[in-house]
Formats: sequence, structure tokens, C-alpha cells
Amino acid sequence: MKMSGHEYNDRKMAKWQGFVLSDHAELLQKSDELKNKYNLSKEKQSPEIISEIIFQAFLTKKQLVLQMEFLVNGLYEDDLIGIVVGQEENNLYLQTYSELIIIDSALIRHAEITEAKKWWDESF
Repeated sequence: MKMSGHEYNDRKMAKWQGFVLSDHAELLQKSDELKNKYNLSKEKQSPEIISEIIFQAFLTKKQLVLQMEFLVNGLYEDDLIGIVVGQEENNLYLQTYSELIIIDSALIRHAEITEAKKWWDESF
């Protein structure tokens, strides 16, 4: 492309690399934080203690936090957080904020009852 006697060399996408939207920069930062995140091992509880905690959470309709027994890439996955809505044989039905999860009770490593976080809480 010629412009008044000078040839213009369009650098295409290279000219935009210096412009990073603040939202994009924030997402990149969160991505880096997640890469460096790991969950600590919680105390392994006996099946009897886990069953009692689940039963209490069900009766009181309190929020339950579960750490599962299995590892992914040598690390524990994020805790499962929700309300117990039912139990059938060895399956536990946990309603999270986004979905209903069916959990094999034998795979639970640690259970604890916690206060439900409110939507206006920053850590929600």
C-alpha cells in the first residue's frame, strides 16, 4: 500500500500486541494463581465419623465441605462444598451452587460442616 510516496508496511497483529485489556490482564493473573495453587491434605477421618458429620449436616441443612480420597497429578482436588440433599446406599447427593453431584461415600477423606457463604461476601 502506498501513501503519498511512502510504502506502508502493515504489521498486522504485531501492532496490537502492546494493547492488553485490563480484563485480559486480570484473567492472566488469575490463571497464574491457579497454576500455583495446591490443596493441603486434611486429616483422614474414619467412615463412622464421616457418616456422623454427613448425618448432622443433613438434619440441620448446613453446608458441608468434603475432601475426596483421590489425587490428581499428586495433588488433592478442590474441596466439594454443598448441601446434602439425600443418600442412597453408598451414594451421597450433594447440591452445590451449580450442580447436583453424586458421590461414593467410600471416597470421602474428610468432612466438615461450615457456615454457608453469602453472595455479598467477597470470598464467595
